[in-house]
Amino acid sequence: MQSITILIPYFGKFPEWSDLYFETVRRNSTINFIFYTDCDFEKYKNMENCRFKKMTFQEYIDNVRKVLKLNFSPANAYKLCDLRPLYPIVHYEDIKNSDFYGWTDMDLLFGDIRSFYTDEILSRYEVLSTHNVRISGHLAIFKNTKKNRNIYKNIYDWKNKLLHPYFVGIDEHGITNAFTMTFFDKLNEKFHVKINKFFTIFVKRLKTRKLYMVEQYTTPFTTIPWIDGTINSQQPDTWFYKDGVVTNSRDCNRNFMYIHFMNFKNSQYRHDGTKAPWENKDIVCFASVNDMKKGITINNDGIFPLK
Repeated sequence: MQSITILIPYFGKFPEWSDLYFETVRRNSTINFIFYTDCDFEKYKNMENCRFKKMTFQEYIDNVRKVLKLNFSPANAYKLCDLRPLYPIVHYEDIKNSDFYGWTDMDLLFGDIRSFYTDEILSRYEVLSTHNVRISGHLAIFKNTKKNRNIYKNIYDWKNKLLHPYFVGIDEHGITNAFTMTFFDKLNEKFHVKINKFFTIFVKRLKTRKLYMVEQYTTPFTTIPWIDGTINSQQPDTWFYKDGVVTNSRDCNRNFMYIHFMNFKNSQYRHDGTKAPWENKDIVCFASVNDMKKGITINNDGIFPLK
């Protein structure tokens, strides 16, 4: 089995569903997770597939500056998302013996990751994304090669974008272009031409042949069409987690790699103008780890034991 190490810098306070989150991490026991954090991790520290590196936000930034030799000065912790393409450089000592490395978020609950990213898939592909239109910020996995570790150098204007104090999104769109854009794509973009011949298509396929960008339908309420073609707020709003399996009320016979809470909790990326139902709620999680075996429900009202 090929080894996978997921890197998660997280500062401030773990989310209120962190007990549930870490239980789903624990169940993915063949994947290693490393957290760089100032949060209280005492009750999670004995998880065999988790390591916690305690540090302040400033200590983390100081280390980034030392490794990269750049005056990286993020205005907030969210800016660390732009650092993701450089994680294998910043954290090389933590991933050097791993076959794959990656990143993820904490506003989600995992199903069984390896049932989707099997040994066969890992042996055939070098970049794995849970979106088909771009490399996903909430979970992406990369083969630990020199090319992948240095792909950030191919992100357009990467240094200035990284030095910008606020998040600009090079962890998704920037790195996607670095992996997928050909000379002809850049020519089309710059001069607004349409070079799309057999040869250019062949070059594109050759460049992207090691990318496994398959939509896993983990993030509802987006412009990416759902399995049934719906978009935005018409997508499934009732989800279930039961004993390691993620499902929803619409796609009843389908398991999902994870459920991502992004558009339940924040209106920023709900592009139809609808409000995120958890936004401004004091408490949304009413379920415990003990409820997870019998099942929990994730819906517009929050997270509850399955009735």
